Amino acid sequence: MLEAIVDLACVGLAKIRKHAERTIWRWFEFFPVEDRASIVTLGEGYTPLIAPRRLAEALGLPRLLLKNDSALPTASLKDRSNAVGISRARELGFDTAAVISTGNAAASVAAYAAAAGLKSIVMVPAGTETSKIIQAAAYGAIVVVVEGSFDNEVARLYREALQEFAWYDCLSSNPYRNEGKKSYAYETLDQMDGAVPDWVIHPTAGGAGICAMWKGWGELQALGCTKKSPRLVAAQSAAAAPIVAAFENRLERVAPVAAKPTVAESIQVGNPAALGDRALAALRASKGAAVALSDEEILSAQSLLARRAGIFAEPAAAISVAAAKKLAETGTIQKDETVVCNITGHGLKQPSAVQVVNAALKPIAPTLDALEQRIRK
Repeated sequence: MLEAIVDLACVGLAKIRKHAERTIWRWFEFFPVEDRASIVTLGEGYTPLIAPRRLAEALGLPRLLLKNDSALPTASLKDRSNAVGISRARELGFDTAAVISTGNAAASVAAYAAAAGLKSIVMVPAGTETSKIIQAAAYGAIVVVVEGSFDNEVARLYREALQEFAWYDCLSSNPYRNEGKKSYAYETLDQMDGAVPDWVIHPTAGGAGICAMWKGWGELQALGCTKKSPRLVAAQSAAAAPIVAAFENRLERVAPVAAKPTVAESIQVGNPAALGDRALAALRASKGAAVALSDEEILSAQSLLARRAGIFAEPAAAISVAAAKKLAETGTIQKDETVVCNITGHGLKQPSAVQVVNAALKPIAPTLDALEQRIRK
């Protein structure tokens, strides 16, 4: 697989510091885009890094931090990738961007393609959350719902279509779009005033986020910005956890698994063919960990995150909190260590995951007595 390599000898700290904007493009020299005039931006990057006191107390992790990527323009981490990927597509002269997705990438590709003046075609598996399909369609994408599983039928049709129609591929097999998630490392170091967290926990499907963060921290070390990197954690749904299985069994390669239904639909990928092996290598190089979480654990974390930190995340995004809880309980993460949980998507991406009892939605009479009875119930 191809990879974009930045000549770090040409990237000086003085150059970087001259860029005042608080977007990922503050770090323009780290990305494979030749001309700043080619940049397609919606203001992505520099999402809040917050210290959630009540959630930290609940997890027993006093130095817990949340990197809230639900605040990105299309409400998911995919904007980091597509800002760079679509900028490069424009630079290369493509007129159509395409992707297969369980929803978040579809919306993000559609938004950035619209901003760039490109057409977009997104394929999603049947059963994808309607709200995500609506979001992609709102940006003008041609949305194609395909019968079958993401890893098999949908992926096969997509590969055939790329060859037939020569669309610009926005999957993780595209080395340009992968570079965007390196910005996690740059931003975190900047927002922590040069300090490095002990752990960074990331919701993981194909492994792009883990690979990109590790590469970003490596670049910062090579430039002398920091002397160490955090330990990385891949958090996967137990229903689709091939990277966790390979890590726990000390395998050299990630073997595909049949992805089962899971509430964490955004990371329901059983075959991380493009970057799974590299993500596995990054976890080991960082002396990190890999954790599989049940739907029950994920939904519990989603509720805890909303009620204790005021952040409504989709289940797949809240899985990092579930992993932090589990690793703290097993003693893998110590109480005095700094932990960053990446929150990768907004809860409105998948509102059906939150169950509201019918009684709560039933109208009451406009009287104080009725209001009091409702509150007591």
